[in-house]
Amino acid sequence: MGKYLNWRSVRIFAYVYSSVYAFGKHVGELVYCSGPSMYPTIQDGDLVIAERMSVKLGNIRRGDIVGSLSPLDPDQLLCKRITKKQFDNVYDTIIPIGRVPKGHVYLEGDNFAQSTDSRYFGPVPQGLVQIRLVFRIWPLTRIGWLSNHWFWESDNTK
Repeated sequence: MGKYLNWRSVRIFAYVYSSVYAFGKHVGELVYCSGPSMYPTIQDGDLVIAERMSVKLGNIRRGDIVGSLSPLDPDQLLCKRITKKQFDNVYDTIIPIGRVPKGHVYLEGDNFAQSTDSRYFGPVPQGLVQIRLVFRIWPLTRIGWLSNHWFWESDNTK
């Protein structure tokens, strides 16, 4: 009976582990947010549900809050808002670029004074965008959808 329970436990563990891994790799994940760059929308210590399907299908819009690999440190995931997409004009920036190149997005933190973002490192290749943050689950006092209310205009460009 002991052997049966051990193999059964191994099978259950393998099933659960592979299911969680596949879900995180292809569907979504939980993201712990730290730092002040997205304040007040996302605060230090918030726990957020993120999804991958919009990114994989290329269906991300201006105003979406995304998780992108940092162009300066690929081991770091940045949580920022898409403020401009390819071919949009960029006016207020430290790096003069004029327009966002094809296949790139321009990312900014909501807390401009405390955000290292595209104003410093330029537009980010869309391939570095990994997830879209959609719903805050912690703290419970601030549970709810993360909206892109800052950008009310329609986004007809891909």
